[in-house]
Amino acid sequence: MPFFRRQGQADEGAQAAAQADQAASLEAMARGGLPLRAQQRLSELSAGDVFTSDLSVNEFALAHSLGLRPLAQVMGSSIYHVGWQQSPGSWSGWQAGGLSQELTTLTEAWNTARQLAFGRLAQEAHLLGAHAVVGVQLMTNRHDWAAGSIEYMAVGTAVKIEGDESVTQPILTDLSVQDYWLLRQAGYRPLGVVGASSVYYIVSGWQQRQLQGMFSSWANQELSDFTQGVYDVRETTLGRVSAEARRQGAAGMVGVSIAHSVEQRESSSGGSSRTDLIVTMHVLGTCIAEREETAAELSPALRIDLSADRHPEHVLGGSQ
Repeated sequence: MPFFRRQGQADEGAQAAAQADQAASLEAMARGGLPLRAQQRLSELSAGDVFTSDLSVNEFALAHSLGLRPLAQVMGSSIYHVGWQQSPGSWSGWQAGGLSQELTTLTEAWNTARQLAFGRLAQEAHLLGAHAVVGVQLMTNRHDWAAGSIEYMAVGTAVKIEGDESVTQPILTDLSVQDYWLLRQAGYRPLGVVGASSVYYIVSGWQQRQLQGMFSSWANQELSDFTQGVYDVRETTLGRVSAEARRQGAAGMVGVSIAHSVEQRESSSGGSSRTDLIVTMHVLGTCIAEREETAAELSPALRIDLSADRHPEHVLGGSQ
């Protein structure tokens, strides 16, 4: 057989194999799973002796003393297309007071993308045989190259607890190794990360627009419509994350982070124009419950620097 014919057949075979892998990856992701190459890489890491992590030297040393063995960095990601959303700003131009209304399509998109990202993060940890993921960082973005889409990415370090039995579902936590240790010393255990997102459209009412007019702009004044709208979105988001914590049987949440972004929206109706706001808020925290065994006493030699940031590794929000 001529060389070029054999080479052509080999290329066709490689192309067919690549297409089959691509189809298998797309099918897995449609079910909320991982691409095929990620599954293969994690299977190889689970049998290896070299690990990767985002732990600091202090965290690694403490993890080693606690019997936590880092396995690898794990990630969950989802780039999600946002469907059509009607804006309430076009039909509320002459309302005296402000109006805040949830943009349900955008809210559902953010929450679904987060669930997919955390689901894939847990799958990566499970393939490594991890008991938990510590230091989970959540990043949200929007990209010019994917108009009308949002991105959720969760990254953390998968760890195994020496001497513990294998688990069917690794525990995800945004706690650092130090905070994880303090939690156990206080007699509590993490149940998992919970999060929620909400997007609200806040219309500036006629009274507020009068305050923002030319003759009153020199005076200090609160823009009460915007203030009320931010409170509305916060209460909605915290209510959702609290309800999720109750469903998990949690005693409470620690490490709760609240991040929000504000986007201005110029609107006009009836010959007048105004500036409205779109507020997006994300809440993330770790559910905890009391341990069944007797709580250990804190070491009297332990000292905590309360002036330092307790969660320097936690990133939430990102560009909108």
